[in-house]
Amino acid sequence: MDQRHLLLKKAFVYDKPVKKPELKGYTFINSLGYWVDKEKIPYVLDNRRPKPQTKKADVETGEDQKGE
Repeated sequence: MDQRHLLLKKAFVYDKPVKKPELKGYTFINSLGYWVDKEKIPYVLDNRRPKPQTKKADVETGEDQKGE
């Protein structure tokens, strides 16, 4: 018999995304706590980096799965 909690047994488990950001040409500076390029410009300010996705790309949760 499965001893897990009912919610854990019934919860839909999503695969985690496997795509990681490309950080070639960037160096992590520990004292700053972020990635910079050779001109010391932070990765988050680079216009060429992938932009955050919309809600559609997020992992949907409980309330979003009603009726599925």
